Amino acid sequence: MNAKAAQFPDWIYRQSAVLPYRRSPGGLQVLLITSRKGSRWVLPKGIVEPGLTAPQSAAREAREEAGVDGFVGAECLGKYRYRKWGGTCKVEVFPMEVSTESEDWPEADMRRREWMTVPKASKRVNEKALRKIIRRLPGAVDANDAAETEAAAPSRRRSAAAGRPGRLIYLLRHAKSSWADPDLRDFERPLAPRGKRALKKMRQYMELADVEPDIILCSSAARARQTLAGILPAFDEGVPITFDRRIYSLGVRGLLNRLRQLPDDPSSVMLIGHNPGMQALALDLIAGGDERAVAQMQEKFPTGALATLVWRGRKWAEIGPGTCELHSLVVPRQL
Repeated sequence: MNAKAAQFPDWIYRQSAVLPYRRSPGGLQVLLITSRKGSRWVLPKGIVEPGLTAPQSAAREAREEAGVDGFVGAECLGKYRYRKWGGTCKVEVFPMEVSTESEDWPEADMRRREWMTVPKASKRVNEKALRKIIRRLPGAVDANDAAETEAAAPSRRRSAAAGRPGRLIYLLRHAKSSWADPDLRDFERPLAPRGKRALKKMRQYMELADVEPDIILCSSAARARQTLAGILPAFDEGVPITFDRRIYSLGVRGLLNRLRQLPDDPSSVMLIGHNPGMQALALDLIAGGDERAVAQMQEKFPTGALATLVWRGRKWAEIGPGTCELHSLVVPRQL
């Protein structure tokens, strides 16, 4: 990865895609979609999202970008690369036998989709490696059908995209605050100019990484409120927000209990707070994950940094120490 690509964390460049197909009297047909600008034919693809496997993440992209769902094979058909965001994205491709095709889908206004033969589809895409992957599809489907017949499978094997995805916990420490006014109480201190600049970088990162909390819990201290205001445009309108004064002074046990009080519905939560409580909470929850991020968290949880934790429990009331994986720790100065 070149120097320019250092503006985003490495995990942003790991992507997955599905190759949607269906059976027809004339043979297999493949579904391609146009890029957002409409200039190229591509597969539904995207960043492998925290808490999801590569096939699960690709299946989600297929619903959003192409309006299709179906059975995703567990075996990768192949990999290809393309340039984006100043670096090289590496894409794993998984076969999807389409079972549902919606007439309306989230990106219907941005893209066109078209069913076509395998030879035609392989000529439409730009990447040479992707052309080979598409031409490899019929053989992979035949091999899978033969394996199912040999095993006398009573029904289609379960989609590799099935299963319970992880719940996400976004721990955001407030951005750098100002000490310019010695008469202000600590609770009332605002953000420093450096903190405001850092939030612009973090907002850009959150938009790119599809950070979308279902609910936000925020300290009511001035610097925490201003931190939330700086990143809020990155999220969908209407995300529920709770300002809680207790977050300002809670320690690790209090913050953990605050998470346990969440209703079961949200699959992701963002907690905006202060050190030392936020760092202590993260270290209490994580039992592994990205080794470099864990080591960085053990050393320091900088102002404005965002830690993304993955928890695979069912009810928030059950979350406890050592039950999460640290997916990433993103620091403004590293963007």
